[in-house]
Amino acid sequence: MTFSFPRAVLEQHTAFLGKTGSGKTSTAKLAVEQIIRDNPTARVCVLDPIKSDWWGMTSSADGKRPGLPFYILGGPRGHVPLHDSAGKAIGELVATGDLPLSIIDMADFNAGGLQKFFNDFSPALMKRMRGVVYLVIEEAHEFAPKERAGIGAENLAIHNAKKLATAGRSKGIRLMVVTQRTQALHNAVLGSCDTMIAHRLTAPADQEPVKKWLKANVDKETFERVSTSLASLKTGTAWMCSGEAQVAEMVQFPKISTFDNSATPTGDMADQHVQTAPVDRERLRAIIGDAVKQAEEDDPEALRAEIARLHAEMRKGQPALQSNHDPAAVAAAEQRGYAKGLRDGNAIFDAFARRVDQLVSNIQATVEVVAKARASHAIQMAEKLASNSLAPQPTTALPTRAPIEAPTRLPSPAASGGGALTQALQKALNAIAWWHKIGRDPIEKARACVVAGLSPKASTFGVYLAELAKRELVVTPEPGKVSLTEAGRAQAVFPAASTAAELYKMAASLLAPQERKAFDVVYRSYPKSIARKRVAEQLGLSTTASTTGVYLAAVASYGIIENAGAGEIRAADWLFTA
Repeated sequence: MTFSFPRAVLEQHTAFLGKTGSGKTSTAKLAVEQIIRDNPTARVCVLDPIKSDWWGMTSSADGKRPGLPFYILGGPRGHVPLHDSAGKAIGELVATGDLPLSIIDMADFNAGGLQKFFNDFSPALMKRMRGVVYLVIEEAHEFAPKERAGIGAENLAIHNAKKLATAGRSKGIRLMVVTQRTQALHNAVLGSCDTMIAHRLTAPADQEPVKKWLKANVDKETFERVSTSLASLKTGTAWMCSGEAQVAEMVQFPKISTFDNSATPTGDMADQHVQTAPVDRERLRAIIGDAVKQAEEDDPEALRAEIARLHAEMRKGQPALQSNHDPAAVAAAEQRGYAKGLRDGNAIFDAFARRVDQLVSNIQATVEVVAKARASHAIQMAEKLASNSLAPQPTTALPTRAPIEAPTRLPSPAASGGGALTQALQKALNAIAWWHKIGRDPIEKARACVVAGLSPKASTFGVYLAELAKRELVVTPEPGKVSLTEAGRAQAVFPAASTAAELYKMAASLLAPQERKAFDVVYRSYPKSIARKRVAEQLGLSTTASTTGVYLAAVASYGIIENAGAGEIRAADWLFTA
């Protein structure tokens, strides 16, 4: 009976672990063979960083017939050369399906080249990903080590590997990580794997991460059976444990049906000459385009051939090209260049001048508000002094004097709610109206301040409220809250939202791009709540970092999402009541 991995195992992230020669890479190849056998249109990408272990997939087990039609990029068996600067281009081609079966052989990269390629490849894959792709990462500890080796790009490589492990599955990426150094693999990567296939591990330091994983995923009896037998497993035998697939069994895996070039070499092994699957190299070059151009330019053999060709041309004594430049044409071209430079410079200066004018206008508006508030305060103090409310009361009676009638003061347009408002004051008034529109009356000053686009920690909004209160457009019905008067309602601009769609548009207009993406995820889940971790996954962000929490906090400050229990959030009901 042919062995088959349970479907639930292949649909999750899987870790293939074991010391050198234990059979872990062959087991990973067996899984890839089954994936392609069960679904000939399946997409697989192998990152082979050091030993060129995977090219054998393109030949039969005996090496006499073609194997699987993988494209091999780079390495000693590559169909095309590969440069470490091609990561972004290759990541996009894998993501879109233009490279359905590919082996990325990085054995010839210089020091730091693995990390450079991976740091460009991984974000491009995540960003452009469509459908499902199985991503095999051989020697995974090279990309996501626990301990830093001092290579500059290594920290970013660890970040990208963790992001693939924690957020990749929601994008359609199914990881298959392979390593002989379990102790060196970052915990976040191993911890994200739903299935562990553990071959022979003799070093206690390599066994320890496996035991920690087992404690979290299997029962005590299974833990004891696995942990006591890890050091004595035969080659090709492994424990396959999966909480998702409900599997915990020792398996003697069969041999692969393709050429096993990753087997531990023996002393009498000659250079391996095998027949591989045919590849249309020109079509591959057309697919990859400029991704191999840099590699070809840096290829020593190609450079030597080009130098030889140039020497041959020189020996033929070809006449040098004669210059036939027209001085008038050159002068005219220079003048056109000067004119274009002048136009471009003037355009940049005009844009800068407009920006400066706008900043000056904003500053003048703020100064105007402060000056009016200061004048108002001075008048109030003068009136209090005139009424002796601030003077000490006399201890003896003074002679009574006939009262003098004070002249009648007509209310100013500002005090009666009239008069035009500055742009800043109108914006503050409109912010209060925004909250009144959704039924929040009175509204906390801090919330109105946020809608007005100002910091609740600064005093600017308080100055605006003081001026609006002076004009009898707002009142403070209770400490910390503000409400519009009838005059304020008449002068404020209320959002024109009468349907749920318009309410959504009104709310979304307040948000920055990333905040809006987070809001959209929560909004689509209504009336149900959604876990914060789920929001992070849909945004392609780490579920353990604070980035998603920052976005959600900013959205919540507008009152358009709210807490719905531990770790859960939900869109506000009022968005759907129009």
